[in-house]
Amino acid sequence: MQREIPVTLRAWSRLLKSAVLLTLLGAAWSYGSRLVPPAAAQSACFVTTASGDIQGRDLGASCGFFAVPYAASPAMNNRWKAPQPPASWTTPLQAMTPPPSCPSIASGTPMGLEDCLKLNIWVSKASLTGAAPVLVWLHTGSFVASSANFASHNGQHLAEETGTIVVAPNYRLGPLGFLAHAALVSENALHPSSGNYGLMDQRAALAWVRDNIAQFGGDPGNVTLAGTSAGADSVGLHMISPASAGLFQHAIVESGTPTLRWPDHSEGLSQGEAFATALGCTTPATVLACMRSKAVDVVLRALPQGTQQPTEPAGRVFWLPVVDGIEIPDQPRVLFETGAFHHVPTIVGTNRDEGWGFIPRSFSAGVNASQYQAWLETEFGDDAATIQSTYPVDAFPSAAEAMSRVLSDAQFVCEARRLSRLIERTGTRTYAYSYEYEIDVLSADHVIHGVESNIVFGNDYTPNQFPSHPLDAADRALHATLAGYWSRFAASGNPNIDDDLVIHWPAFKHPVGRGRGADKYLVLDTVIAERLRQREAQCNVLEPFFLRSLLGPVPAAAP
Repeated sequence: MQREIPVTLRAWSRLLKSAVLLTLLGAAWSYGSRLVPPAAAQSACFVTTASGDIQGRDLGASCGFFAVPYAASPAMNNRWKAPQPPASWTTPLQAMTPPPSCPSIASGTPMGLEDCLKLNIWVSKASLTGAAPVLVWLHTGSFVASSANFASHNGQHLAEETGTIVVAPNYRLGPLGFLAHAALVSENALHPSSGNYGLMDQRAALAWVRDNIAQFGGDPGNVTLAGTSAGADSVGLHMISPASAGLFQHAIVESGTPTLRWPDHSEGLSQGEAFATALGCTTPATVLACMRSKAVDVVLRALPQGTQQPTEPAGRVFWLPVVDGIEIPDQPRVLFETGAFHHVPTIVGTNRDEGWGFIPRSFSAGVNASQYQAWLETEFGDDAATIQSTYPVDAFPSAAEAMSRVLSDAQFVCEARRLSRLIERTGTRTYAYSYEYEIDVLSADHVIHGVESNIVFGNDYTPNQFPSHPLDAADRALHATLAGYWSRFAASGNPNIDDDLVIHWPAFKHPVGRGRGADKYLVLDTVIAERLRQREAQCNVLEPFFLRSLLGPVPAAAP
């Protein structure tokens, strides 16, 4: 019999015994409104690192250290090169103001300065002199948008409530972070690769944490790498990237799809040639100097950017990590299948209705049965009939709901099952979840992509991501439960605690055949509940396929 325990306000109050409640009852977090005046912060939140002294912001129960450089500026001659060490400083660094976002055109206007390789740190004052666990959070944004400053992922509440140190780095985006080009490959004989500069930035931030976080009260040997969406994809890619070995001890993959098929290096090089041509840089001897001389807005606008739609307009490009043979030695799915990954305890999960939020981008007027059929044929080719028989349009309230379910399962839910199984079969501790908590103002009757991270961090929903929604008592109760699971996992690689108020999260197991208790996962909702074999019939149909993203310019079934 399955035991179900409701999330209670009692559990919430127990977790927050040492927190400052006023910070939890305020409006949506923003740097401008939450930061105390500089003069009030000078007497506290002061640390010394190998690069120099740092003065952070006094936030009451915690300290915030903003725009701490972990690498040198990647502008000018450092464009499309591995991140370089930052310069030291002789006077205290006033880490009071958030860093510029790395340049992005996703919002329609390039934002940020290239000198953006900086990170934010939130530390509970109680953790400053200890050896606290560290959560390094890689932001969302489809590898072309967002930043360490994303309000939904602000780490202040989580740090104050749990004692976990939260670190959020910027990393290069779009063509500045993920350009592959033959001239870049030949530029450095010791590292003949290109296309993964954003991943190298993330690794440089992890190395900075290893070398410096002890000065902030953190344990450099107890680091959890976590993220959602593109951030979760990045976590999965670091799990199979040889150079990232030893830089993190646990991993959290929220709504990530690292086992999908990624662009290979030849595809990246082809896109890179089109990019150089669009910039007017076509002379082999000077192509790199030419590209590096271009203004950042020219670089960002050189090729039309894709927007992650179920039907992407023709001619759009995506900037993604590429399988270059070095940073990403092979298709990640292959490496997970062969056990060639860093065997660290991992949380893997998805939101119940991941696909629903993407449908309106292509079908603002709705989807009819013919459009659904055409989409299946485009994405799945010869296998469209198999997919249609598994997801017949008549079985759903609408064709849009059918399309959403295919997208949710094929891209997210079933790939999460695949990833969980591949990690678990090496004997590595794995915990699976399905996030199913509805907030109707965000998307009525659906739990869409990206909504879980506000609850994990305890931050209000603000219009930069979703409709405004200040967290209410029920939201905060679920936040307390998730913050407990996530912080305990960060501390020990196990989200559980001996407490009758907290339901046990069973480790994911996949015995040969349909063994008893196979494929257990936790439903994260108003009622926390253990379940078995999430969407097993549908995922069994999808199991043989090695798909690309269903949210891109190339059909999912393309080789």
